[in-house]
Amino acid sequence: MTQRQACSIFDIDQRTFRRWKSWQAPKPQAAWNKILPQERPSIIDFAWLPELYDKPVTHTFVHGIDTGIISASLPTFYRVLNAEKLVQPRPPRKRTSTGYVSAHDLLDSGFKLVCYDATQFRTMAGITVWAIPVLLLPFRSLLAIGDALNSVSAKDLQAAVDEAFIKIPERLLQSLVTHLDRGSAMKSRSTKEHLQELGLAVHCGRPHTPDDEPWIEALNKSLKYHRDCPDSFAQGDDVLRWFGTFLHIHNNEPHSALKFVSPQQALDGKQEVILAQRTQKLLLARRQRLDSYRANVPMFAPEPEVRISSL
Repeated sequence: MTQRQACSIFDIDQRTFRRWKSWQAPKPQAAWNKILPQERPSIIDFAWLPELYDKPVTHTFVHGIDTGIISASLPTFYRVLNAEKLVQPRPPRKRTSTGYVSAHDLLDSGFKLVCYDATQFRTMAGITVWAIPVLLLPFRSLLAIGDALNSVSAKDLQAAVDEAFIKIPERLLQSLVTHLDRGSAMKSRSTKEHLQELGLAVHCGRPHTPDDEPWIEALNKSLKYHRDCPDSFAQGDDVLRWFGTFLHIHNNEPHSALKFVSPQQALDGKQEVILAQRTQKLLLARRQRLDSYRANVPMFAPEPEVRISSL
């Protein structure tokens, strides 16, 4: 009986029969870029370091890849730490649409933006201390934090801008533009004249639209609700000390908008070099894992012996 006749009797397609005849055991599937077993404990140990304890996963990722102890992606760090329940869950935030923000056009055109705003702190004695942070975009560098008591005047704003203007590198002075909201002290005639004397063009957002300055609003929130911010302030001097502490923390911690490079490193022009070094380390780690994968998985598995019973 021929193969065709036998397949017809049993209602089997001939291609199916030939596939059964040449059946081979499936090769084991394994991700070649998976972290090695000895790398996983290193990531977990990072989470318990005194300088990284109770810090975001991004800090552990930056520390591991910059020191060269372990090179893995940020999602890998998160999966490993989350599996060990070392990641504190965050409550979901309601996303709001900011609409059109004209400041983006300025940044896309190559301008550097000086943004500033005011937010208040209250001491246990009832004294109101205003913070006037001055931010430089796109580096997210916090240049200075001015202060004022009870209310913010045009002179207070001008003093904060003067303090920040000194710290701006000379290579950026030709492309500086101020971007601010329409607060009474910010859009005052004396404030605009002072900015123009410094050679800064004045650009304002839309009325009653604080989302036109999302960067400075986000900074105000970080200034108030940072993980290291005290729960209360006994005196005004305690508030001022926190301003100085936050200035150092913000400029020297990795920032998500800068691909986890610190604002100070971005301002110094080191962002591209650091990102290139991290990419090189990740590629090297991928190559090492691929070599380890190839060393443990045989390239040519022996063909299994197939026995076909006569039909």
